[in-house]
Amino acid sequence: MSTKAKVHDLITTYLAAWNARDYAGMAALFTEPAVYVLPDGPKHIQNKDALVESLKQQFAVLEANGFDHTEIDRIDVRACTDTTAMADMKNVARLRADGSVLEIIDAVYICILQEGAWKLSIAMACRPGWDEAPASANV
Repeated sequence: MSTKAKVHDLITTYLAAWNARDYAGMAALFTEPAVYVLPDGPKHIQNKDALVESLKQQFAVLEANGFDHTEIDRIDVRACTDTTAMADMKNVARLRADGSVLEIIDAVYICILQEGAWKLSIAMACRPGWDEAPASANV
């Protein structure tokens, strides 16, 4: 299986764990340490237990706003080296149970081959279309 296919599978596995609220399953897919970059700033996460707690807090906020599940329109994977890759997700829709939209973001994940398995190392939320606008428009 190619690097692109393996990283794509990693992202779809993460999405399934995300939608199942499987916090330990999500955390198991990350390196230690990891960085989780949200709109309110980066979170440097030292270990899986800390990531589980961070995810629980993030979901509490999402669910207070009616969050039910996430769907991803497109996943583009680029192998950077033999041990690093970037997964670029477009139109990541956070949805309510009735299908209405809470928010749509793009996301970028930096993935690392670690001990024979692909892991998420950096997860970053982005504005939709962030990489299509002229550089001066992103400031």
